[in-house]
Amino acid sequence: MSSSQVKEHFDLISIGSGSAGRKVAVGLKRAGWKTAIIEADVDHHFGGTCINTGCIPTKAIVEMAHKSGKFKDSLELKDKIVERIRSGTLRHVEERVGTTVIKGFAKFVDSHTLDVQGELYSADYIVIATGSEPAIPPIKGLKDVNYKTSKDTLDIQNLPQHMLIIGGGRIGLEIGQAFTHLGVKVTVFEGLPHLLPGEDEEIADAIKETLEKEGMTIFTGKFVDEVREFRENGRSEFTVILEDGPNKGEYKGDYLLVATGRVPRTAELNLGKAGVETDRRRVVVNKFMQTSQPHIFAVGDVVGNPMFTNWAAWQAGVVLKNLKRSKIKNDSWEPLRTPNIPRLTFTRPELASTGLTEKEAKEKFGEENVVVVKFYNKWLGKSMIVGDWTGFLKGIGRKGSNEILGAHLWGERTGSLIQLIILAMDNGLGWKELADMVYGHPVLVEGIESLSKMMVGALQLDE
Repeated sequence: MSSSQVKEHFDLISIGSGSAGRKVAVGLKRAGWKTAIIEADVDHHFGGTCINTGCIPTKAIVEMAHKSGKFKDSLELKDKIVERIRSGTLRHVEERVGTTVIKGFAKFVDSHTLDVQGELYSADYIVIATGSEPAIPPIKGLKDVNYKTSKDTLDIQNLPQHMLIIGGGRIGLEIGQAFTHLGVKVTVFEGLPHLLPGEDEEIADAIKETLEKEGMTIFTGKFVDEVREFRENGRSEFTVILEDGPNKGEYKGDYLLVATGRVPRTAELNLGKAGVETDRRRVVVNKFMQTSQPHIFAVGDVVGNPMFTNWAAWQAGVVLKNLKRSKIKNDSWEPLRTPNIPRLTFTRPELASTGLTEKEAKEKFGEENVVVVKFYNKWLGKSMIVGDWTGFLKGIGRKGSNEILGAHLWGERTGSLIQLIILAMDNGLGWKELADMVYGHPVLVEGIESLSKMMVGALQLDE
């Protein structure tokens, strides 16, 4: 590509303005590099999915739906928070830091050049941080109906009467419970035997029971066979069909949400022209987050699971630190370290977990070697005060060992409690150290104190 055709050259360009791409571009700009961020929709999506159509707006609706039960209040809080964070993030990047923001969709022309709406930009280094998009399953009839995704659902202006949700993971359950609290009838279809695949099955089943008591209808263990849509007078009636199994039947509603996970957003980047290797849409990277082209990095959802914004930012930090040390890979570069990642589900009560589930621990170490302890939140004064009579905290350990194999906290605000356990795990500490502390009172974190002391006793570590 002739340099005369290039509108501007940068030291580094990040494709995507989410937590990962923004972190690298902003961090290197502060280090004296000339950097840019390319974002397809600056006005509505700057800051990425989490800020605009994912974590933040979803949790705002969940919070207000639980507090007030009023749809208008939920939308107002969501819009206020999203606008505040998005606009503040854009001002910070452009005005305070001085990183160039380029509006438009980027496609590779070659390994150093990007086409953005017909204009060419080049860089010595490029970071692919385009995130992910909803995964749409190959269900018969689905492509022919007007289904909605989580992004669409956050922008609806009128409540449906009956919401049908395909997918019983985090997204489906958080949205489903929120709309239940807003007075909507909700039916969830999960093909696997348990909700929240990958989480502890005992807790997933307890969450299912709680949601059903609140009025949600939940079917597990059977994948949807077919969907249909009947339109009349501008209104739609959807039918979800289960052809066999104990819940065989046709289920009708006026809103169809597909929440079956996410896939890397790479299909339109022309990665082949850059010589970047992919594996079923996932960008292949090494332990330094380099692609098959050493000067092109990929971070966040584009490299596959787990798809969490905090994990994306962690990966971006590896790229940032290494490039600040040396533009050329050498012994000063450090590889990606995989810490214990918090997995959070913002149903009410919340689920926060890390490490192995009970099933995974028993498969790895043998059932006879695994110790499982549960502390029920109704035994804790602060939990009673905040109305948590349902949840429990679950610890997993190995006989004769102080190691924390896993922790699964189901209760009010447990998303803010799990970090204490992760701090211990990341630093080689165990149940004994967590138990041997002075905790505040009355606070929810006392539940971890009690769980840890119970684990120490069950593991016979105090003898």
